[in-house]
Amino acid sequence: MDMTRRNFLAAAGVAGAGAFAALAGCSAPAANIVETVDVDVVVVGSGTAGTYAAVRAAENGANVLWLEQYLVRGGASAITEGIATIGGYAMREQGLDLKLDQLYHDYMEFQSWGASPDVLSMYLANSGPATDWAIDHGAKLQYSPISEDTYWGSVCFDDEGNFLHMGEGMLQPLWDYGDTMPNLELRTGVTASELVMQDGTVTGLLAEGGEGTIQVNAKAVVLATGGFADNPDMMKQYVGADEGEIVIVGMGGRMGTGVNMGLSAGGRMHGQSAMMYTFGAVEGATGFNDIANMVFCWDATLSVNEKGERFLNEAETVTSRTAFRNLSVRNQKTAWAVADAPYVNAFAEMGQVDYVTGMTEGDLMQEIESYDSIVSAQTLDELAEKMGVPADALKASVEHYNAIADGEPDPRFGLTGEFVIPVLEAPYYAAKIAPSAYGTEGGPLTNDKMQVLSDETGEPISGLYAVGSDNGSMYHTNYPMHIIGGTAQGFAAASGFVAADTITA
Repeated sequence: MDMTRRNFLAAAGVAGAGAFAALAGCSAPAANIVETVDVDVVVVGSGTAGTYAAVRAAENGANVLWLEQYLVRGGASAITEGIATIGGYAMREQGLDLKLDQLYHDYMEFQSWGASPDVLSMYLANSGPATDWAIDHGAKLQYSPISEDTYWGSVCFDDEGNFLHMGEGMLQPLWDYGDTMPNLELRTGVTASELVMQDGTVTGLLAEGGEGTIQVNAKAVVLATGGFADNPDMMKQYVGADEGEIVIVGMGGRMGTGVNMGLSAGGRMHGQSAMMYTFGAVEGATGFNDIANMVFCWDATLSVNEKGERFLNEAETVTSRTAFRNLSVRNQKTAWAVADAPYVNAFAEMGQVDYVTGMTEGDLMQEIESYDSIVSAQTLDELAEKMGVPADALKASVEHYNAIADGEPDPRFGLTGEFVIPVLEAPYYAAKIAPSAYGTEGGPLTNDKMQVLSDETGEPISGLYAVGSDNGSMYHTNYPMHIIGGTAQGFAAASGFVAADTITA
């Protein structure tokens, strides 16, 4: 069974989004506390960032309490495909020239120089050592260049060469390692609700478990709850997106708990509108690699708006400039991807093609029929009518798009012929498309030790750390898929690792 947001929530025993909502205040009432726990470190969340922080801190000798709101570990990290590891075993074995100065510059340019230079430098220096540590403890990471110039990633394979998602290939070995440590206690089905502070220092937190409120007294709190992509109010406030405007893929439950806790302690929001955009989605799709998404959104298919006019360089998807494509789609009232019979039939004959693993079972034609947002017709006039766009404009867009393949220039958008997928033969297909994202990247600003910085003083808030997608320091604009694909996982690993080493130094 493919792991989707819906069946994950069912497996976790979660009733709905309301189960994730949590207050983020800092003045903890003493009433209704059923248990008090004293530890060195409490880590909130068990995705990649939380796993690296909890297991590494325990390895370093700290007494660690590890909280996870679900009944299973991993969160959205469990089903991710790859991780950007800058340096480390996987890349050194390839003898690759890292060109870190150029990488640093390209990354900062994309972020309009608004990302934290200190935190980016931390990531570039520590993602390799962090994942080396994971490999030393059984992670199955191997270097996998999707693009020689833009992807610095590793993926996981078992001993027989079968692809593994990050949960099975990287996190499970670390979980197994952590399970051997008597000083690391994992509690699932427990949701952190608010920080406890005294004289400006974070001294622990309150959490809600099955029997009531737990007070955790700790020298350090590590926030690793995965951002706020599933919180409609925060998406509206920080990203400017109405509910449902952006298709969110992943596991759900990312309600901004850690982000709000960090802000409630006096932290400063950074990179608040940054999204980890994917390649786009067919309206109504529920998973990242739904075959309809792959057909209509993952290649340079002709894209038109409600006027029947092109509005972007369709190759932005092929070159992994996912932020540019999604922002262009967001700016349209309606957006459509248009393709013809030979293109669609080629996918139908192959079966459902998985992003990493190759071909798996799937019936494209059956899936197309299941979507209200996908229409087909024997003529472009009929297709335009079903799309609700002017027929003359659609036909003109098709004619110009096809001509680009024969060398006609595209002065407005710069599409070149090698990317064009001509629309020539009936039946013609059009899929209504929407922006899509794995998650959010905005959160409290930290220093290079992952200590949350006070908005008032700029100094670290004692006892408080933010890692992974609860830390907004790496971003200012959006996710840099075309520069370092896998950054979110790479930063999650590096930030969790560095936070643990800082706390236990």
